[in-house]
Amino acid sequence: MKALMIAVSFVAFAGTGLAQAAGTAPAAGTQATAGWNGPSARDAQVRTRAQVRDELVQAQRSGQLAYLKGTLYKGS
Repeated sequence: MKALMIAVSFVAFAGTGLAQAAGTAPAAGTQATAGWNGPSARDAQVRTRAQVRDELVQAQRSGQLAYLKGTLYKGS
């Protein structure tokens, strides 16, 4: 009797888990636009250390880094 109750419970929990997982699947075509899509073709270009350093210096001079630190990275 105990084994039967355990088996019935297992089947019931497994069935509800599958039904819940099936209900949370994204609609067709929405997965690519719902989150992070990876680097674009522009970001995928290979850059040298000197190019990255120049971009950093330019961002510091223009005030972009100070702005980002004040808005995005100000902590909690």
